[in-house]
Amino acid sequence: MAEVVLFHHAQGQTPGVIAFADRLRQSGHTVHTPDLFGGRTFDTVEQGVAHAGEIGFGEIIERGVRAVEGLPTELVYAGFSLGVLPAQRLAQTRAGVRGALLFHACVPVSEFSAAWPEGVPVQVHAMDADPYFVDDGDIDAARALIEDAVDAELFLYPGNQHLFADNSLPSYDASAAELLAERVIGFLDRVMDLDEHGRPEPPHAGDENSTLLGFLEYQRATLAWKCRGLDAAGLRATVGASSLTLGGMLKHLAWVEDYWFSRRLHRRDAAPPWDTVDWDVDPNWDFHSAAQDSPEQLNAIWREAVARSRSRIAEALVEGGLSMSAARPWSDGRAPSLRWIVVHMIEEYARHNGHADLIRESVDGETGE
Repeated sequence: MAEVVLFHHAQGQTPGVIAFADRLRQSGHTVHTPDLFGGRTFDTVEQGVAHAGEIGFGEIIERGVRAVEGLPTELVYAGFSLGVLPAQRLAQTRAGVRGALLFHACVPVSEFSAAWPEGVPVQVHAMDADPYFVDDGDIDAARALIEDAVDAELFLYPGNQHLFADNSLPSYDASAAELLAERVIGFLDRVMDLDEHGRPEPPHAGDENSTLLGFLEYQRATLAWKCRGLDAAGLRATVGASSLTLGGMLKHLAWVEDYWFSRRLHRRDAAPPWDTVDWDVDPNWDFHSAAQDSPEQLNAIWREAVARSRSRIAEALVEGGLSMSAARPWSDGRAPSLRWIVVHMIEEYARHNGHADLIRESVDGETGE
């Protein structure tokens, strides 16, 4: 399980911050909650920010750095609003980081380092009309971070509340907070127990949810490993008489992710680039068109589709669990469950990962199960 350091927001270490930490602990994770204000809490964000200004925002960050000095290096750093400052600083500069969770705020990456560190996954969560997040530029910093980092997700919730995940404050939004918690727990389960190729080991004695989703994440990470570090020629390489390429598989599996978890499960409209495709003209457009895309474009298309799928799965688990039926049924009226879709996706990835093994070996000799 993950070991998390959770920094509180400007109103201090409120009962709601502790309740959120307890929610993560109930899922089996270890959570540390340093108090940056020495026990003081405030009735409003403005009062808390004024107090932080008196202390000095640089000192707030240094207090966070000092708070983890005796802890292991393999940590996930999380922060609510003001707490994002020390959390993001540590995520970008401390060795051994396993991940970062930024709630209600995001600082430009350039504040702490030249680029987001390779191999550190990150999630950013905020409301889409939160004036602190939108008007103060945090949303722009978050979008830039998503572009910069390889494994990064931005989740925007409908509403204008700032500290919506703190159940002790008037700004609390129960439905948004529950969805945030599900996404965070999924993130923590995913980033721990990585093998030498960066793949999360599926739980050996987990429940149905964690076992199925664990194997899906393992298969996704296997595809990422097989495509990692290749240039355009490598992603366009073929084997024998087959026309399959690793680039084609990345684009195809991006389409399959969106098709099942967005279009079928939630009846969402097609996202770019699928929204303009004429599949009647070329039923295999995803495979064929990949040859025109750069490695950066292909990896981005796939990563963005996977991020959307994780979000859609989290929504469905809150709404109806693995038994939730797809909103868009088949032509005969039957509707697959989320459980069926996840199992199908594991099968889809496993089949193509076998193809990927052969192609990658032909490119540079790299092998592996």
